[in-house]
Amino acid sequence: MTSAKAIAKLFQQVDGGGDENTIGLIDIGSNSIRLVIYHAGGRLPHPQFNEREVCRLGEGLSETGRLAPDRIAHALEALQRFAQIIKASQVDALKIFATEAVRKAQNAQDFLIPAEAILQTDIRILSGEEEAQFAGKGVLSGFVDVDGIVGDLGGGSLELIHVKNLASIQKQPQTSLACGHLNPMPYDRIKALLQDQGWISKKKGKRFYAVGGTWRAMATAYTAASKLRLHIVHGLTLPTAELQKLIERIEKSGGEIEGIPMARRASMMQASTVMRALLDVMQPSEVVFSSYGVREGLLYDDLSNDLRRIDPLVAGVSEFSTMTARHAGLGLALTKCLLPFVENLDERLIRLSLSCCYLADISWLDHPDYRASLAVEKMLGLSVVGIDHSDRAWMAAVLSTRYSGTFPSRSLFRGLLSKKERRAARLVGLTLRMLMTVTGGIPVLLNTIIVSSEKKRLLIDIPETLHGHDQGLINRRIDAISSETGVKITTRFI
Repeated sequence: MTSAKAIAKLFQQVDGGGDENTIGLIDIGSNSIRLVIYHAGGRLPHPQFNEREVCRLGEGLSETGRLAPDRIAHALEALQRFAQIIKASQVDALKIFATEAVRKAQNAQDFLIPAEAILQTDIRILSGEEEAQFAGKGVLSGFVDVDGIVGDLGGGSLELIHVKNLASIQKQPQTSLACGHLNPMPYDRIKALLQDQGWISKKKGKRFYAVGGTWRAMATAYTAASKLRLHIVHGLTLPTAELQKLIERIEKSGGEIEGIPMARRASMMQASTVMRALLDVMQPSEVVFSSYGVREGLLYDDLSNDLRRIDPLVAGVSEFSTMTARHAGLGLALTKCLLPFVENLDERLIRLSLSCCYLADISWLDHPDYRASLAVEKMLGLSVVGIDHSDRAWMAAVLSTRYSGTFPSRSLFRGLLSKKERRAARLVGLTLRMLMTVTGGIPVLLNTIIVSSEKKRLLIDIPETLHGHDQGLINRRIDAISSETGVKITTRFI
């Protein structure tokens, strides 16, 4: 099986979903308590409700070893409200877990007993090891080709684990350090503790996956300063030199910089100190920011093996297509026609190309004059994972070209796409444009188109009844592919 055909096979797996349900999940952290209600059942969780209350449950814990009464009271008030939302939402399942503050406090029962009475269920207390593993599973859920150290920084602690695949995650070494912003620790101490963990130094040069709200705030500060078109945290990938510059800005300003939410600013100095120590000890090849963490890891852990094997991007575009496409089955039908056009691209672009097939109708409800520009905006903001910012920009360029026939302004994607990638985007966009024109985007008609490769050219067999006039629109669409991309195409009418 060629690599192109192997990638195409990924798109035949997306029909196997689970039963639709809603899952409520309460994350009781050292700094905040968060309730998320997910629409679940398939490969990816979709948040329907997401709210946090900053309770600072772990404040003062490092000095006293106990949860403060006023902090307990605040947390219980938050849980009273969340319990009402859960009850009204009629969730199918409820998961509640607590982390560093509750597992370390001498008087944890002073909080747990009334909290469990309010929620009418048990609260699971995660060990540092479990927290690290679930953070790792969250990254596995939201990315492909994972290989690096996952670091989850919370208000109370930092969990670290090396992640490559699910099978090995429990065998990997893990570290939990009490250096969250509620337990501030100086740089030299953090660095020494990291160096004491010999396994971290052995992973030098690997990627570092940054998990946790404080580091997500660091990512938003970067996007605000760089004026990027993309403001999505998940998948933002930075070289260490860029991140060092950001850390310097944060430390110089005391965390008071644009892009960092007010509720996060008090935690930024410690987050920067921890990140600086990690960069110095680990020397990662790059830092990847993840919006998926322990919560998503818990949900991923409950999936069947069949669902876990589905590529997260493929699952995402398939689900979006199901909700928005005019005709069921459009995505899969387009992949079969498009594959011969893209099989000589690299594996990354083949995967992105076939994913675009499921989004080819992304703007069909919009005004024709705005479809191309809105396709760009929708793709840049589409709630899918398994891609980085360059991937997202490339797919946006494809979908814009599919609607307009011309590549969008380069200024939209400055620094994100190479000349070779822009040419490939034109090829895919123009090909989707032609296929949608020939068939009207109707799967039963797409299935009558046969595309094959022969001696460095492409042969397109089109039923005579779909052809139309020799100088008509369809021929112009086919000629555009040849002239813009250099692909020699021969059309036959059968």
